[in-house]
Amino acid sequence: MRTCRRLGIATVAVYSDSDEYAPFVRLADEAYHIGPSVAAQSYLDGEKLIAVALRSGADALHPGYGFLSENADFAQRVIDQGINFIGPTPESIRAIGDKIAAKVFIKAHAPSIPLIPGYNGEDQSVDTLEREANRIEFPVLLKASAGGGGKGMRTVYDPSKLRDEIEAAKGESLRAFGSDKLLIEKYFESIRHVEIQIFGDVHGNVYHINERDCSIQRRHQKVVEETPSPAVDEPLRKAMTSAAVELGRKLGYRGAGTAEFILDERTRKFYFLELNTRLQVEHPITEAISGLDLVELQILVAQGVNLKELGVLENLTFRGHAIEVRLCAEDPDNDFAPRTGTIYKWSPANATHSMAGVRYDTGVEDGSEISVFYDSMIAKVIVHAPTRREAVQLMASVLARTVILGLTTNQKFLISIMNNPRFQSGTFDTNFINMEKERLFHPLRLEEVQDKVIAAMLFDWSIRKSQQVHLRNIAPNWRNVKWKPAHTRFLVNHTDEVEIKYDHHLQVNRDTRKHAFQCGVTLFNKDATSEADLPLSAVLYDTDFGKETPGPKGIMGCKGLLRCSINGHQKLFYLAEQVHDVNEKSIFVHDFIKGYQIEFLKQDRLKSASAQTEDDRVTPYTSSMPCRILKILAPSGTVVQKNTPLLSIESMKTEVKILSRHDGVVTMRVEENQLVDARVLLCQVDDEKK
Repeated sequence: MRTCRRLGIATVAVYSDSDEYAPFVRLADEAYHIGPSVAAQSYLDGEKLIAVALRSGADALHPGYGFLSENADFAQRVIDQGINFIGPTPESIRAIGDKIAAKVFIKAHAPSIPLIPGYNGEDQSVDTLEREANRIEFPVLLKASAGGGGKGMRTVYDPSKLRDEIEAAKGESLRAFGSDKLLIEKYFESIRHVEIQIFGDVHGNVYHINERDCSIQRRHQKVVEETPSPAVDEPLRKAMTSAAVELGRKLGYRGAGTAEFILDERTRKFYFLELNTRLQVEHPITEAISGLDLVELQILVAQGVNLKELGVLENLTFRGHAIEVRLCAEDPDNDFAPRTGTIYKWSPANATHSMAGVRYDTGVEDGSEISVFYDSMIAKVIVHAPTRREAVQLMASVLARTVILGLTTNQKFLISIMNNPRFQSGTFDTNFINMEKERLFHPLRLEEVQDKVIAAMLFDWSIRKSQQVHLRNIAPNWRNVKWKPAHTRFLVNHTDEVEIKYDHHLQVNRDTRKHAFQCGVTLFNKDATSEADLPLSAVLYDTDFGKETPGPKGIMGCKGLLRCSINGHQKLFYLAEQVHDVNEKSIFVHDFIKGYQIEFLKQDRLKSASAQTEDDRVTPYTSSMPCRILKILAPSGTVVQKNTPLLSIESMKTEVKILSRHDGVVTMRVEENQLVDARVLLCQVDDEKK
């Protein structure tokens, strides 16, 4: 839409129920509601999209990154209605967009391009897929033929689990892409993921715009992308780009496309993976080093422009190094499980100060809801610098200064990657996260929470003081039993517990009223209990967060900047609170030095005490996020053993199985296809001895 506005082209947006207040709806010149939040009834309903195009008088349709962007039948229906489809021809999508069809096409028309050993036959029965997989050396990779973004993809190491994984991959693929066709490939344990950006036009010209390295992945989805690749030298670059351009020419390819390869660094051999017949999420880093606007090129190609005559792709000069990270609503410490919620504060690093070489692509703002219905990606953060080393340093700094409060994200994890020696050296592969997990994931330490819990206490104390109606001149938590200081306990990120004890001392002089505190902090976790060696002194300076802010679901709580001094060290924090109940709230704290959020849950002490008296012979299973019940695997009355699958749920296009934590009898509380909110009881397992 920004590109179209620059080119003088009016834009029309479509939106579902969940996106009614999204920034992209306001950015468009017109916007049309197309149905419920469930994608199958809105964004995946091609007839609704075409109807909006006809109703608005639009003469072109840009399919974006996902949903129907690689659906050849949809592209054909768009063209049949006299609307220009900004993308490849339906014939190209059919020939190469489907992973099985792509391998067939390459074998027939471009046999010089190496393919990964595997099975891509038409017989898609589970028995056949199981038999063919067993013919390939394990581990094997199951892939949705029509898929992308890691959906419908499974790595299988154990032959005994093969059938279950095939059925799960088929189901996930059918829900996400409308097709349950799978292909099977040999899974390489150590490879780089390198892709080539290509562009073609209706006049037969095909060009490449360098490579991108996308080897840092989780669940087969990209986390970090960069260009140029640290693993690619000039001879290898020439070989890979030549293969990509050759494939584009054989296809008569039009528009933007990405040829993806896996690279065995040991042998320097590469193998074709797939050709994405659309614009990639990571295209901004290619724009950064080339100076091009790829969306503008897409529009020009759709208008029939001759790229050779345009001249911008001839003898391109690439400058510097660019990195993109995907900031997602997910919990890296819990196997990257997706998370939903409200964004109480969103402040990009360049929101208040101009930063050269920094770009954010996002559709969120203060108060945005991250729902269960769509992908977990919140924003793309892109940096561009003269060298790779400078780009890595800039990204670490930018991430630390990015404020996002209110829900769990992978921000801390991304910063850990930027600070990781192996990543900084450029010597990594797709196993990076697994190999570096001890450095990337570590137990919470006292030094991480010490200053933040003091900030949370000062925030909570000052809010209660500002909202105090009676005895306003007496500080909150004041008591005349001096040997028993005020104390507060928080649950840290819903796992460990931290306690802070404090005394308040009001210091008054001619110019100011200074609130000084003496604090002691203790962290309780499963590994050990750690306590600050000496009492910590803290001074609260003037703040402006005493007013509650309204949100789409009522009062969201207070938020704002807090400046304080801790042991003589002045620091800035951004804080926001989410009120759960009268005496229960979450306080989110962003530290601009460490650069990530920690959530402190202040519980109702009476409620938490009563909850601990529950019968420990009954284990409840509650939803940690809004989700849809896909399948009941153990109906009520089923006798199960530990680690038996009870049910499968789907949230943010990811399927998760809930396993029994011990032996017992199941009582199911939900039904298949039911949509449930967070903290809903799904089922429980009762001890058979009860």
